[in-house]
Amino acid sequence: MDWSPDRRLQLWIVLSLSVLVLTTLAAVLASGVVVFLVAMFLWTVAGGEVDPVIGELSTILIISASGVILSVVLWGERNAPDHAIAITGAQRASEAEYPVLLSTVRTIAHQVAVPVPTVYVAPTETPISLTTGFTARTSRLVVSEGLLDALEEPELRAVVAHEIAHVKNHDTAVMTSATQPVAAAERVKELLSGPTAGIEHGVVSRADYTDAILSVGLGLVFPLWLLSRLLTSSFARTREFAADRGAVAITGEPAALASALETIDRSLDERPTTDFRRTSISAFAVVEPDVADSAGDVSSVTRFKRRLFSTHPPTRARIERLEADYEKFH
Repeated sequence: MDWSPDRRLQLWIVLSLSVLVLTTLAAVLASGVVVFLVAMFLWTVAGGEVDPVIGELSTILIISASGVILSVVLWGERNAPDHAIAITGAQRASEAEYPVLLSTVRTIAHQVAVPVPTVYVAPTETPISLTTGFTARTSRLVVSEGLLDALEEPELRAVVAHEIAHVKNHDTAVMTSATQPVAAAERVKELLSGPTAGIEHGVVSRADYTDAILSVGLGLVFPLWLLSRLLTSSFARTREFAADRGAVAITGEPAALASALETIDRSLDERPTTDFRRTSISAFAVVEPDVADSAGDVSSVTRFKRRLFSTHPPTRARIERLEADYEKFH
């Protein structure tokens, strides 16, 4: 059997996705049980009698409730890309204002034969870039004013190439499909933690009652929740490394991407902000905001937990890989 690094990575990805799918099914089924039991409780409280036929059909009713919950959650995802853009306050980039950015995106998209993403610019000093959209044809690229101000043209080209690599690899669709229960729980957690990101732009949280029910179901299979959370983070980190490699293959300039990552990491550390740290879109940023300051004044346990559950590899590790790629190119 071929046990080369690439083969091992492929096997790990398949195993991770398989476990994540099983976690989704377990969480949805547990949620169906919760709905069924609550419905039976309310029925008896209201004075109704539990017909023996209902007991015999309980399995079918639970599966039906589970199917409805999963369908509602998946249906709600259709608005996820629009919501991700809306909470940043981003506006569609015009040719008059951002000719270099739009030209760069078009050139790179054509180079790798993917549809040109619609480009938006977010009015924030936090240096972020992210891609959203479930298919290449509906992909959207969001960059912030802070990112455009912080990067030189070669660095910007490298970051755009990184995001286009995500589009090419269908990472958004894969991650969204594989992590539904965890994402639902994260939305509920974010809502309960205080004002949600985007509230300043009049955008409310996407968390709803179905997310709450799914979170309860996920809590009933807590070991799977924890495992799913770990696998989600690990899988996301592999996709970031893959997008870095894709960017190098596109531009042939690993040093430019390394420099961009270092600049973004430093900017996040020097200008700490909270607008994207406590939101799921930070997982789609080129550098995860929470990771950028993980070496700050925090305990070793907190740093360990951040590294364990972060969706991005440490920036230093990414730069070291890019420096190794630079040696290959020169």
